Formats: sequence, C-alpha cells, structure tokens
Amino acid sequence: MSSNKTAKPKFHQIISLALATLTITFMVFYGSLPVSYDYVVGSIASQDIYAPRTFADTYETERRAIVARNTVDDIFVRSDKQAQNSIDRVDDFFDLAEQERKSVTEARGTTSPLSPAEAASKLSTNVEQTLGVEIRSEDILVLFEMSNTTFTYIREKTTNLAELIMLGDVNEAVLDTKIEEQINSFRESSPSYEKFSDAMKVVLSTIIEPNTVYDEKATQDSANNAYMSVLNEPVMIDKGTKLVESGAIIDEHIYNNLVELELIRDSSFNVVIFIRVMVYVLIIASCTMVYLNIERKKLKVDTPVFYMLMVTFLISVASSVYLSTLSMLLSIVIFFAAVCATYLGTQNGIILSVINLLLIWPMYSFDPEMFFINLVGIILCSIFAGRTDKIINNAALIFFPTIATIVTSIAYNFLLGNTRSEYLNSLIYTFVSCIASLVAAVGLSPIYELISNAASPVKLISLSQPGQHLLKRLFLEASGTHSHSMMVANLADSAAEAIGADSLLCKVAAYYHDIGKLENPEYFTENQHGGENPHDKMTIMESVGIITRHPEDGVKLAKKERLPNAIIKIIDEHHGTTYPSYFYRKAVEDAKARGLEPPDINNFRYRGHIPSSRESAIVMIADTCEAAVRSMKTSDVQSAEQLIRVLIKDKIDQDQLINSGLSFDDIEKIVIAFRQVYAGVFHERIKYPE
Repeated sequence: MSSNKTAKPKFHQIISLALATLTITFMVFYGSLPVSYDYVVGSIASQDIYAPRTFADTYETERRAIVARNTVDDIFVRSDKQAQNSIDRVDDFFDLAEQERKSVTEARGTTSPLSPAEAASKLSTNVEQTLGVEIRSEDILVLFEMSNTTFTYIREKTTNLAELIMLGDVNEAVLDTKIEEQINSFRESSPSYEKFSDAMKVVLSTIIEPNTVYDEKATQDSANNAYMSVLNEPVMIDKGTKLVESGAIIDEHIYNNLVELELIRDSSFNVVIFIRVMVYVLIIASCTMVYLNIERKKLKVDTPVFYMLMVTFLISVASSVYLSTLSMLLSIVIFFAAVCATYLGTQNGIILSVINLLLIWPMYSFDPEMFFINLVGIILCSIFAGRTDKIINNAALIFFPTIATIVTSIAYNFLLGNTRSEYLNSLIYTFVSCIASLVAAVGLSPIYELISNAASPVKLISLSQPGQHLLKRLFLEASGTHSHSMMVANLADSAAEAIGADSLLCKVAAYYHDIGKLENPEYFTENQHGGENPHDKMTIMESVGIITRHPEDGVKLAKKERLPNAIIKIIDEHHGTTYPSYFYRKAVEDAKARGLEPPDINNFRYRGHIPSSRESAIVMIADTCEAAVRSMKTSDVQSAEQLIRVLIKDKIDQDQLINSGLSFDDIEKIVIAFRQVYAGVFHERIKYPE
C-alpha cells in the first residue's frame, strides 16, 4: 500500500542530532567531574571530604601487601644429611667417652691413677676439640661412675633418642621441646635409670643440631603469594565514606586517595574521563537512533516540534550539571517527560525520557535512588500526558505523578532501612523535583503550543469544543458541511482506533477538513436546501475552480486561525490529487456532443498533495465514503460496505495512498470500522403511533 520510499530525516535534523550528541557529551563530562581541591601533602583540609563513589584504596592495599610479604615465616625443609650428622655426632661423643673410661681403668693400680672427675674434665676437653661444643665436666661426670653395662645401655638409649628426635622436622624453635619430650618418655619407661637422664639431656641438647635447612626459593615464593593475595583483594572504600575531616592534615595516604578519586584539581583536560563519557553517550545515542529509525514511519514530527523537543531535552541535561551539585535527587527529567509525551504520545514519552535519564545519570554518580524514583515518575507522567482518549486535566497530571514519586521514595528508603533524616531529605527533594517539573511543564504549555503550532492532546481537545469560532461558523453558515464533517469525524475516529492511529487528531481534523467551503458554502450541494443551484449559471470550469479550490481556501483559513500544522496538512491532503468525477464526466459528455477531444483530466484535479500519514489517509477515505453514501442514499449496511470497498479501490488505483503508510490489513480494519458505524446509523427505529 505504502510506497518504497520511506520518510527519511532531513539533513539539517541529522546535523542537529549530531551536534546535540556532541553538546550532551561535553555537558555530561563537566557534570560528572567530581568537585576538586587544591591540596598537596601537608595541606590542612578546609572541609569534610566524602568518597563520591566506591573505590579501591591502592595505598592501603599496597601497604598491607608489603606487610604480608615481610611477615611471612621463613620456610625450612628437613635434611636427611643434617639429621644423620647429628646422630653420628652423638655416637662420636660416646666413642670419646668410652676411650676416657678405658684410660681410667688402665690407670688403676699405677702410681698415678686417674679419678672420674679428671676423666670427665679430659672428656670435656676432647669433645670441645673434636666436636666443637662445650660440655661442663660436672654434667657428664656420671658417665664415669656407672658400670660398663649401664654405660652401654645409656649409650644405646641416648642414640635411639637422637634417632627419634631426628625423624621429624626439627628446627631451632622446637629442638629443645623435642629433646625434653623424649627424655621425659625415657624417665617414665626406665625409672631405675632416671638419675642418668640429666646427663643424657645435656648430651642431646649440646650435640644435636636442627635437621632443617632454610629454603630461600620457597620462602620467596610464599612471600610473593602473600603479597599478591592481598593485592587481589584490595581494600574497598564505600561511597559516602568520610575520607578526611575538616582541619585534618592531608597525609600521603589521603592525598593518594583524593588523586584516585580525581578530587585533586588539575589544570589539564582529563582525557580519560572524557573518553569514558563519550563511549557512554555514544552507546545511548546509538540505541536512540536505532529506535528512531524503526519508529520513523509512525514518528512524523514537524520541524518546529523537532527543535522544540531537542531544546527541551538539552535544557534537562544542562540543568542537571548544576542541580546534581545540590542534591542527588534534584532533576527536571520529569519536565521533559511531560512535554515529550504530550507531543509524541505515551510510548515515545517513556522511551525518550528514559534515554534522557540515562544521559544525566553519570552526573548523579549513578545513584540508584535517583534513577528509581525518576523512572516511576517518567512512566506515570507519560501515561497521563500522552493520553488522547479522554481529557486529563492539569491537576491530575501534577497530582498523581507527584504522589507516585513520593510513595516510591518512602518505599525505597524503607527497603534500605535508612534513618529518619535520610527519609526526610529524600522526600523533600523528590517532592520539589517532581512538583517543580510538572508545574513548569503545565505553565509553559501555551508557549510551547505557540512556538510549535503542534497538535497536542490539550490543543486538540480545546479545538473539538462546539464553541470554537470556526465550528460555530461552519454550523451557522454551512450547516450541511457541518453535519457532513461530524459524520466524517465519527468514521475517522472509529477507523483510527481500529488501526492504532491517532484517533483524536483524526476526529478533530475531520471537524475542520472542509472549512474552506466557508468561502462559498452555497456552491456545495450539502448546503443547498431546495433553492436554485448556482452552478447552473456557470461554466463547467468555473464550477470546477470553485469546488477544487476549497482545500486551498481551507489551508489559508486554518493558517489565519493558527490551527495546528497537523490539521492544516490534513486539510490540504484530504482530496489529494483526485478530481470531481461529476464535473469531469459532464465535461467529457459536453465535448463529445460538440465533437471535441475529451478535456485534459489534470485541469480538473485538486491542487493539494496526496496523504502523507495514516491519519490524513483515514480522513480522505472517511470524507469520500460519507459523501458517497449520503449522495447514493444508501440505507443498508451491506450496500454501504460494497460502496466503501469500491471507493477505497478507486483511491488505490489513483495512487492516493502510496505515501500514507497504510497496509492492506489496515484497509480491511478501516472497512470493518466504517461498517460498524453505519450499522448504528442504519439501525431500525420503533415506529411511533400518530
């Protein structure tokens, strides 16, 4: 049904969108820059400073990592060689002791016998020279006072204890404990030899060495693992944490945190933050363009409305640069939602306002409460502002979204368990933001309508009132045209609802589509009541000129009365480039009777444009069908439907609907809607008695 040519954005609109995107990028960049300070290490803080976002405290994390690395215990590993060496040294000790015991025995009966004390002293000296350890002679004197059998037993037990001790990992810290444990075990198992246990303990404590050696690589690996473990779990500072108190000295730790949060003023342009913002804005802008491209057939916006909404969008973003510094809950995004939904409908109002909310969100440090409350406000405000099926008064538009945002604020703070002061703060700023936004939207609506001359629901509802100047003129000066227009409005309204078009626009445009007939009302048959027909005294081309001029006259009158552009366009397009077939056939017959060539049909055509929207096409079809059904005096639904289908096919054959956006499915729905209207018109009435 529609042509292959789709409505494309004008070049200047594309350029405007690109410039707006660039402007928004810079506004979001400057709005999201944190408050900065001229502090250096050693400065005195002039105010409390809080973390604007959650971040990793790299300074404290590094400090803890270094501490963890430097406090790792040294790693020692067991050395079999070291263990065996200790056991061998114990054996060597007892070999030396046995030699000294023999020298004592051999010296008996000689002129210079050797006493046990002297032997013990001599053994002490030999041990120091041979094994490199010092043992007091009095501690080992008992070895020379025991029998050979006892000596052999003590030697064997001491060596066994040394072997038991050396079985495990024994370092310097546990060596004495291990020796003590084994000596105590010996005392319990051999109480009769308990008096020798002290000497055994001295020997073991003096001669045995730890059997572990320091593993430098393992120790270094453990230290590095401890270091990396801390770095992998950095110290996190939550958003809102106080970083420094007023009057405190800015030390290196605090300064590094301020730098990390980009709170230290830098005269250079922050490229990193700008790139982040640019990527963020471009992602949202790309999604927006995809949506606008998909909806471009439905979203036909006049140039004044386009620029009006763009400026309003930019105002909402620009104001957030300042408002975000006052409170995380102060914004006027609901103001844009009210304006956008009024001119573009509920769906577009919600989607474009959410896009607006996403763009200003970085300025509010991605505060979830701000986003949640405004999202609820946007949805409810767009629903009320975008309704075209019934009158929504300004009080309702202000009251219900405001109550909804306040309830949302209470619910949010309740779920988080916030304090009473946080409750109060949230309620105040939420109320101020919403009420100010909506009051501004309602208060500025006359200015918006004056600038845009758009068909807003409020404007259309106002124009639909019977007391409107043009409708009163139509009723008084062209009553037949007025009656015809009312019926066309009913048909158009029903058809628009059936296919999801703007029913309010169709209905109001139908009221005004024939206002051009006010210039010469008596020249149109519906306004002729039994009198003579002025066309009888005119030539065919004079009659055609008057008949086909009424769309042009209607456009002039509509512009003079400042009707919305959408209605003016429908007035211009409601006959398209068709022709009045009655006069054309009459001209053909006249030419044939005089033996002339048939006249050029283009001289009979209306000088308007073919319908460029579904709403305009609906009014064209409704106008044609209503006039034909009335003219044919059709009185049953079946005949009316058949006539309607013929008339619509004729419009299709004349290429009047190729730019309308109507599908064949839409056409079928329109026919059914018209049939339902005529079913009500043609219903039988009860005959009253005379």
